[in-house]
Amino acid sequence: MSKNTYIRNDFFATPIFKFKNENLAKKLNQFILEKNINGIESNIANELKHNLSESNFNFFSTKDTIINESKNFIASCLKDVLNDIQNEDCDYKISFNESWFHIGSKNSTHNVHMHANCSWCGIFYLQTDQINNGGSTVFNSPIKTNYYDFGSFQLSETDVSIIPEDGLLVFFPSYLQHYQDLYKGDKDRIVVGFNCRVLEKVNVET
Repeated sequence: MSKNTYIRNDFFATPIFKFKNENLAKKLNQFILEKNINGIESNIANELKHNLSESNFNFFSTKDTIINESKNFIASCLKDVLNDIQNEDCDYKISFNESWFHIGSKNSTHNVHMHANCSWCGIFYLQTDQINNGGSTVFNSPIKTNYYDFGSFQLSETDVSIIPEDGLLVFFPSYLQHYQDLYKGDKDRIVVGFNCRVLEKVNVET
């Protein structure tokens, strides 16, 4: 078989980043459990959410110590994400333009959606029933095809499932469609979600 000279470039890779902080998750979870929430308080896309309670989208707006600690940790992680992607060592001014929490009971789901008006999104899993009880976040591949044969099947990315773990923090670009699959656990599935804008580079280390 002949070998021709060629140049290969791989484009359209999509990064998803994971961090872990179980201690912070426990403290934030306790803070949420002390809240009195009923139904979808945000009143946004109610038809997509089943057996879920959802706060308003300003969860990070208070000055509680645990909120400040959570914002600082999440912002520091997002800075690591940006520096890794852009191969640099910078500080950034980050805005949490939306933030909320979900409490999902048994058989909860959140249908396919994506987040607007932000560049990066995140999910912080605080409490789950972690033994094969579903509730994964499934990211739909942004690469689509309408025809499959022996030449195309390896180019068609499959969907990616993130299995929830207590203390797991996941970052993903806002263009990714995603959903929560059926949660079958007896313990409530509690997560914090947020949307970020990166407003500016504060400084560049040389």
